[in-house]
Amino acid sequence: MPKISLKKINSLKKNKIGISALTSYDASFAKLADNCGIDIILVGDSLGEVIQGNPNTHTVTMNDMCYHTKIVSKAIKKAFLIADMPKNSYKTKTQALKNAKKLVAKNMADMIKIEFKEKDIEVIKYLISHNILVCSHIGVLPQTIKNKSDYKKVGKTIDEANRLINESVLIEKLGSQMLVVECIDEQVAKIISRKLHIPVIGIGSGKSCDGQIRVIYDIFGISFNGIPGFLKPKNIKLNPMKKILEKYITNTNKYKL
Repeated sequence: MPKISLKKINSLKKNKIGISALTSYDASFAKLADNCGIDIILVGDSLGEVIQGNPNTHTVTMNDMCYHTKIVSKAIKKAFLIADMPKNSYKTKTQALKNAKKLVAKNMADMIKIEFKEKDIEVIKYLISHNILVCSHIGVLPQTIKNKSDYKKVGKTIDEANRLINESVLIEKLGSQMLVVECIDEQVAKIISRKLHIPVIGIGSGKSCDGQIRVIYDIFGISFNGIPGFLKPKNIKLNPMKKILEKYITNTNKYKL
């Protein structure tokens, strides 16, 4: 099967076929997801939490992102690969372009992702003008919050809903080729998905988006800082990895020394 292109992902939206996406940070998990037929893999700055064991994503560096993007890109053959621009890596247009080029160099990432704030409009326009494919991210923005308790659904009020809808329309006009909506009210996410021509990928934003993305460690129930509320308890009934490990330990304890 050939590598999934952005054109293919757009066709999934057009034909109302759900787009599947997962984060991955290492070769083994990336290969597993790729072999299973995942459409998109995101090398997320969430590695700050699930890999590095930090309370948030704020300490992730460009060196971290380049390292993990490189090893994931080596492991996959089909999935479309997106890499996060970490906090403080796109303060200016020139800094953003320099760092984005590092992530897409040597056939690593196909696209970069930026957590959208109004001040980043010129940055996004600049990247796109230099042929960098951009995925924007709205709703809850992990780079601006410190603790899990700050993850609260947005878009519940009319003002919030209108702001999110207007942001999404602007993002498409700027030239972003994809949009991630995180922890947005389901009805608002549905409106955005129907309104935009570009794919809208949701996380904790209901089932009406064009696609869904999950942290792969959350799906297996092994994330360092716990599992998001929208995934439990119905989505994770028993951690298969924990069960396998416990069985291994039990069997090993039976060995005669």
